[in-house]
Parts: sequence; structure tokens; C-alpha cells
Amino acid sequence: MVEFKFGGVKIRLDFSFFAAVGIFLAFDKAGYGIYCLAACFCHELSHLAVMLAEGKLPEEIIFSGGGICIKQRRDASCAVLAAGCAVNFLLFIVYCFLLPKDSIFKLMFGGANLVTGIFNLLPIGALDGKKLLEKACYGGLSYANAEKILNIAEISGYFLALGAMTVLIMTGAVNLTAVSVMVYIFLMDFLL
Repeated sequence: MVEFKFGGVKIRLDFSFFAAVGIFLAFDKAGYGIYCLAACFCHELSHLAVMLAEGKLPEEIIFSGGGICIKQRRDASCAVLAAGCAVNFLLFIVYCFLLPKDSIFKLMFGGANLVTGIFNLLPIGALDGKKLLEKACYGGLSYANAEKILNIAEISGYFLALGAMTVLIMTGAVNLTAVSVMVYIFLMDFLL
């Protein structure tokens, strides 16, 4: 692991990040991987941009085998949490519907943004969807009711994710690294 500070922000680069990216690209038969990585970076940069617009610096940015995590010093606002998915959906609309469709790049990058945005809205693990739902539930419901809704949403989210992953595996349309990330999220959520 490599750690350093940049502009007062701690940056952690875990070697598992580079291993996961390498494996993801090595097993990427369709050539879709680089578009997914670009969509993920757009997603995370959007979180960071809104955080900085709010006058907040992240505590640290962690690159690990499970993805990129930007930890905020204080509780993240809904705008920060929603920024990544919002930009992914906006890029999907721009690249798939507004720009001329004269290259496969535009469609692949647009599709990668759609998948990234949808995945991050799942109410599981440390994804944005779970954090946004927690803010909504704890902000407007009793603690007991919020816990019930969050538990149902998380179980439903895992079933949805596992069902989608099963369909993709059975059709041969999923990458080994994508499965590994799902398993990593599942283990981090339930074992720690």
C-alpha cells in the first residue's frame, strides 16, 4: 500500500486496486472495461467536485480492490451522495441520445455510465443508494421504522444484484472482476 498527502488530503493506493483493474481488463472480452473505468472515474470526480463546491475537503481517498472510496470529514450531504449517479445518468443521456451516433465509443461510454449509475443506486454495502436511503429514512421516520425499511431495501438490493449477476454469468456477459466486486461488497457488509 502506498500512502501520501496531496493538498491536505490523504491518498491511499492499495495494490489490490491495480490487481483488480488489471484482471478486469485482462478478462474483458468485449472491450467494455475501459469505458467502465472511465464512467467510475466520472462518478467519483463528481462526488469530489460537489464536495469541494460545498467547501469541504475529503478526509482521504482510497483506491482498493473494491473500488474508489472518498471519505468525507463530516457527514456527506445528499448533494454529494447523489452527484456521482446524477452525472452518470447525464452522461448516458448526452452520449446515447443527444450526440450523433457516429462511433461505438459514444454508445459504449454512455452504456457504461448507465450501468455505473444504476449499480451505485443499489441500497447495499457502502454504495450511494444505501447512504441516500439512510438519510431519507432516518430524517423522516422513527428509528424502528427506518431500520425496517433499510433492512428490507438492503435484502431486496442484494437479491436484485445477485439475480442480475446470475443472469449475466449465465449469458457469459459478465467479467470475473465484476463478480469479485459484488462478492467483496457482500463480504464487507456482512462480515465486518
